Amino acid sequence: MIRSPQFGAILLRASELIAIQGQEVFEKLNISLPANRISLVLAISTQGPLSSTELAKHIGLSRQLIESRLKQSVQDGFFVSVPDKRDSRKRVYDIAPKAKEEAAQIVAIMQDFEAVYDALWEEIEVNLESSLKSMEHALNKQSLLARLNTQFPHHSNS
Repeated sequence: MIRSPQFGAILLRASELIAIQGQEVFEKLNISLPANRISLVLAISTQGPLSSTELAKHIGLSRQLIESRLKQSVQDGFFVSVPDKRDSRKRVYDIAPKAKEEAAQIVAIMQDFEAVYDALWEEIEVNLESSLKSMEHALNKQSLLARLNTQFPHHSNS
């Protein structure tokens, strides 16, 4: 039996819905930072100034994607790039002084979102964050292709 719509499409729709609704919250609260940069604020707020490599590792996205988001945010004046105090050859990113108040507001909102997500997990009777992390780990361990070939060996000849 083929699922309709397929799991990937459902996951994409749910992810887009969270992004759209999250952006609505930020707009209503006059937060100027795009939602796709919130993880940068949270990482720097909890870890202190970080290099693009450290941010990429902490957040789990490619360094190139992190750098493209940082570049625009530095131009917008939300983040600053400064020499690393531990190694002056490296650059680290921090929240710009003029953006500290908005960053604190973002951190507070995201803490409130944690409670909202906890209630949502109770409502749907599954901790989706935990389940998705487990799925990500399992797929990194064994890809969908490997799983398909194991369960249906006739596909491995294709």
